[in-house]
Amino acid sequence: MKKGKQYDFIFAGAGAASLQIVEQLAESAHFAASSILILEQDNQKSNDRTWCFWEEKSNSKWDAYINKEWGQIAFYSPDLSLKRDLSPLAYKMMRSASFYASMKKRIAQKSNITLKYEEVISYKEQETGVTVATTKNNYTTALFFNSIFDWEIIRQQKRYPVLQQHFVGWFIKTERSCFDANTATFMDFDIAQKGNTRFMYILPLSAKEALVEYTLFSGEKLNPAAYERELRAYLSKKNIRDYTIEETEKGNIPMTCYPFAKHNSKRVLHIGSAGGWTKPSTGFTFTFIQRKSAKLADFLKSNTDMRQFEKRNRFWWYDLLFLDVLARHNHKGSFLFARMFSRNKPAAIFRFLDEKSTLKEELQIMKSFPLGIFVRQVFRRLFTAFH
Repeated sequence: MKKGKQYDFIFAGAGAASLQIVEQLAESAHFAASSILILEQDNQKSNDRTWCFWEEKSNSKWDAYINKEWGQIAFYSPDLSLKRDLSPLAYKMMRSASFYASMKKRIAQKSNITLKYEEVISYKEQETGVTVATTKNNYTTALFFNSIFDWEIIRQQKRYPVLQQHFVGWFIKTERSCFDANTATFMDFDIAQKGNTRFMYILPLSAKEALVEYTLFSGEKLNPAAYERELRAYLSKKNIRDYTIEETEKGNIPMTCYPFAKHNSKRVLHIGSAGGWTKPSTGFTFTFIQRKSAKLADFLKSNTDMRQFEKRNRFWWYDLLFLDVLARHNHKGSFLFARMFSRNKPAAIFRFLDEKSTLKEELQIMKSFPLGIFVRQVFRRLFTAFH
C-alpha cells in the first residue's frame, strides 16, 4: 500500500454533499491555499440521481442544470383530487449528470483540489489527523468528511424508527399526448396501499414524456418485479399503453431521525445521508445539502472541531413524531398526507417541509392531523425517554 500525500481536507465520495461543500470552499478566498482531495469509487458516475426541490421561480444558482420546472402540483387519493398553483414557488427537477460534469470541470481548474477514483475502505482518527485507506493508497488529512452511508448503523438500533423511501421510476415516451406538461403529480395515492404508504409520482417533461415513479414509505423493500408490475398496472389504469421505456432509475432513501451526528468526532464529520442531512419525513435532500454546505464552509473558517457543527432544531422533533406515527401506522400515510394537502396551501406546506415556516404556520399544519394519534405517540416517546 502506497503512502499518499497529506491534505487539509479529504472527502469520501463525490456525490451531492461532497461536491457542494467543495464548491463552497473553492469559492472562498479563505480556503484558496487549502489542499482538498475527493475520493470517488465510480469513475462512470452519470445520471444516477434525479433531484427535485422547490424554490423561487427565478434567480436560482441551479438554473443551468434544471431540466424542467412546474408551476402547479397535483395530489390525488381515493377521496381527493387537487391541483394547486405553487406561486411564488416552482417545483424543479435536476438530473445529476450535468451537475457532476460541471463540478468536475470546475475542480479541474483548481490547482488545490484533486479528484481521484479510489474506493475508501477505512479511516482511522489519531491525535494529529486522520489516516484514510483506499484500495490503492493511504492518505492523511487534518479533517475527514465521510458521505458513505451505512444502513447497519440504523438497523442495529431500536430507539428511532427507520423507514425506507424506495422506488423504481421509468422515463417513458408515449405515442400520443398523455400528460399535462405544466403540472407535476406530487403524490397519487389512488393505488392499492397493501398495508403501506404507496403512491405514484409523475414528472411530465412534455405532453408525451414523463418520469413515472412507484414509491413506498415502508420498512422493507419489494422484490424487483413488484415495482414493475405496479408501474404497468398504473399506466394501464390511466389508459397509457403505447409507450417506450427510455430509462429506468431506482433508489432507496433512509427516513429516520437517528442522530447520525453522534458519530462525528473532532476530526471526522459525516455528511449527506450519512450525516442525517436527508429530511427524515420526506426523503428530500438536495436543498438541505445546499444550506448545510454553506453553513459548514463558514463554520470551518473559525472552528475545526466537527463535534460542534450539528445543532438539533424543532423540526427534528416534528419529523420524529411523524415518523413514529407512520412507522406504527404505515397504512395511514395516504390519509395523513391527504389531510395535510386538503387543508393547507402547497406553498405553506413546502415552507414547513423546507424548515422555513413560522410557528403560526406550523401550528396550522399540525391542526390538519387527527389529534389523538399524535398525542398518544408523544406520550409513548416521553415514556421511552424516562425508562
